[in-house]
Amino acid sequence: MAFGQSTKTPTKMELTKIYTQAINDFINAANLKNKREFDTLFIGKRVNGLPDDFPDIDLPLTIQNTHISLITPKAAEKKQNDRKSRIYVNLIGWTNKTSAEFIFVVFSNGFDHQYDYFINYTYNAKRKEFELKKLEFKGPL
Repeated sequence: MAFGQSTKTPTKMELTKIYTQAINDFINAANLKNKREFDTLFIGKRVNGLPDDFPDIDLPLTIQNTHISLITPKAAEKKQNDRKSRIYVNLIGWTNKTSAEFIFVVFSNGFDHQYDYFINYTYNAKRKEFELKKLEFKGPL
């Protein structure tokens, strides 16, 4: 069955798979760019009743040897103030049957905006999976 084929919205399992894939691709790209690896990635679990809210999914505990922690934006602010080197990501995603787009807005140094990653996927119906189309970094040089 193709992604979201039976309904207009993706299933929880389909969302979990594409979000995990996007986080994996983000971690790989960010580790290369930063020349160091994250030990923990704090991801904002925003629930404001808006279309860009973080979906109700259960992510793996680790992705690419990086511990994944879903936390509220308020908890993220506290963690950033406790240790400025922590990485917090506001992850915004849109998915449908043929494509998926994500923006990773990265904060550190006491909740200062550091940079953004834009990741786009297209759905390959033959392989029944999303394939990376474009990964773009935008931020300070």
